[in-house]
Amino acid sequence: MPKIKSTQEAKPPVKKKYLTNKQLLAEIEKSHKMGEMSPDFAKMIMMLCHRYSQRGEYANYSYNEDMQAFALMTVVKVWRSFNPEKSQNPFAYFTQTIKHAFYQFLNSEKKERSIKNELLLANGLNASYNYERDGDGDDSNNYDNDYYNKLINSNPLD
Repeated sequence: MPKIKSTQEAKPPVKKKYLTNKQLLAEIEKSHKMGEMSPDFAKMIMMLCHRYSQRGEYANYSYNEDMQAFALMTVVKVWRSFNPEKSQNPFAYFTQTIKHAFYQFLNSEKKERSIKNELLLANGLNASYNYERDGDGDDSNNYDNDYYNKLINSNPLD
């Protein structure tokens, strides 16, 4: 006996979002009225920051928690500048703030790593493995090419 299709198709269950614009907007308005960040708003921002840090491009950094802390500090500095009258999308505003804080942290780490490698090279030690690949294609910032060319071309018996 053939099965009769019902007129109503079964819909897959809707996933519950961890944070919505409506919730975030209500908390930011509440915080603006109080003049300080509410505990619920702080938890929401921490959750947003944590979820953003789990993205593939940031998940395996050894200093992921430091990036999150820097992003939270940045959000705490700028949360008052979000104007609910101009925009109804605080989720996007704070996500972009967190994204740029992560970029800023990574750039500062890159500068520190470059300084560390330059100091290692200046003291006759080996730089980190990917030091050569950190540059933007310009070898002028990397190893002292003349020094290494002399080493390669010199005869050790001289």
